[in-house]
Amino acid sequence: MGDRPVYSCRCHVFRIDATTKKTWIPAAEGPVQVSFFFDPNKRGYRVVSIDNGKPIINSTIVAGMTFSRTAQKFGQWSDQRANTVYGVGFSNEDELAKFADQFEEAKSSVARDTLSPVGSPPPIENQETEPAPRRAMSPGLPPEPARSTNSFDMDIPVKLRSSITTDGESSEHSRTSGQENGVENLVENLRLDNDRLKTSLSQSQNNLKKWEVELHTLRTNNSRLQGALHENSRNIEEWKTQLLQYREENSKLRSRNEELEIEIENLNRSGTHSPKLNKKTTKSNLKSEEVERVKQILEKVTAELVEVKEENMRMKGQLRTQDDRNGQSKQAYENSMICQLQADMEIRLRDLVDMNRKLLTYCRKT
Repeated sequence: MGDRPVYSCRCHVFRIDATTKKTWIPAAEGPVQVSFFFDPNKRGYRVVSIDNGKPIINSTIVAGMTFSRTAQKFGQWSDQRANTVYGVGFSNEDELAKFADQFEEAKSSVARDTLSPVGSPPPIENQETEPAPRRAMSPGLPPEPARSTNSFDMDIPVKLRSSITTDGESSEHSRTSGQENGVENLVENLRLDNDRLKTSLSQSQNNLKKWEVELHTLRTNNSRLQGALHENSRNIEEWKTQLLQYREENSKLRSRNEELEIEIENLNRSGTHSPKLNKKTTKSNLKSEEVERVKQILEKVTAELVEVKEENMRMKGQLRTQDDRNGQSKQAYENSMICQLQADMEIRLRDLVDMNRKLLTYCRKT
């Protein structure tokens, strides 16, 4: 059975300068995890901390060790086996008190196991013990290493003391700054999303204005074509009336021409000629010329009527095509507006989902 963890916490780790024995050297750039491990086989405790795969604390707790709280948020102990002094700085006094209690509990357990016979049950973990007495110090002074069993003369310079105190409180400041940064990032993201939505809305409004202008143009063209169609319809009605008049006159002239032809044929059979007949013949010739002229006019009017009908059919085709285009344009405009609204709704829903996810992440962090 291997070591099993008993207690873990995060703190700043320092080691005493091996040369001067007076100054603290940070063992890591920031807070790291420090854990207490219990070995059931050897019935011993170790304090272990690893940073980037490198052990920065590997201290076996023995009965003669003493953990001293040299400041409100700083504590230290001396490890003669490692020939060094370890220092730990916390963000608040409660975490330091828990660490000191666990250290005293482990030391007491090791002391009991040293006096107890082999095979006795293991000590109870996380047992509440009386916290170790704190050194009487004025609030605000930086931590300094306590006198160890080797009587190290360890004084901390003022500049380093300030850095150690700052490191001891950096965890709390980093948590607060992290929360503030999270809120600022969330506000910045919301501001960017709002700007993007405003841009999309302005583009939609511009597109809407363009479609409205195009629709107005199509409606104007449609009204013009309808007016031209109505005018052509009126002209066609007038031409139809004139055509009916010409047809009636043509039918009358044909009837008169037939009567004159019959009369001429009868006169030819009888072989008599008279001035009256000559007058009638002359009059008949004049009527024939007039009939021919009327026929030409009738043919011309008929041709014009055919052209008008073709023009009418062409105008109807154009009007039908324009109506189809208007319908398609209206449908395309409605479809584009629906697609635009759907896209805006999807963007807003996506933004709301992202905002909800960010808020959930922020709540979990806090």
